Amino acid sequence: MYAKFTNKIGDFIRYHKKSPIWPSIKLAASINRPYMGWLVGNGAAINFWRDTWATKIPVQEYIEMPQSM
Repeated sequence: MYAKFTNKIGDFIRYHKKSPIWPSIKLAASINRPYMGWLVGNGAAINFWRDTWATKIPVQEYIEMPQSM
């Protein structure tokens, strides 16, 4: 970490070092964007509370909502 924020004589740098990784990430994102998307539930209708998103359990069960919602 010390080498990342200091120059060869030990003074803190006063400029911004660009990351060589971000241009590649942005390029990959722009190429892949048309192929990314969500398929929630059966794809015909989305129910935020009852569909499973990041886990196999619906949001409704995590927060103990009444079934009427």
